[in-house]
Amino acid sequence: MDFRDLVNFIIIRFISPATTLILAAAVVFFLWNIFQVIRNSDNPKELETFKTKAVWGIVAIAVMVSMWGLVNFVLSSARLDYGTITIPALPSGN
Repeated sequence: MDFRDLVNFIIIRFISPATTLILAAAVVFFLWNIFQVIRNSDNPKELETFKTKAVWGIVAIAVMVSMWGLVNFVLSSARLDYGTITIPALPSGN
C-alpha cells in the first residue's frame, strides 16, 4: 500500500462518512431548535436561547458543507482513484 492508497482509504472510509453524519446531526440540531423557537414563541427568554442555538446550527451546517467541499476538492485535485459510489436502492419489482 503506497501513500496514495493510504490517503484514499482514510478519506473514503473515515472522513467522508464522518462528514455526512456530522452534517446530518447539524441539520437535526437546527430543525429541533427551529421547532423549539416556534413552540416557545410566548416566552421571550427561552425564545432568545433557541434563536441563538438555531444560528449556531446554521453555522455548523455551513462549516460541514465547506468541509464536504474541501474533501471533494482534495479527492479531485489529488486525482485519487476513489471509484464510483453506488447508492443502495430497493429492488425493482421486475
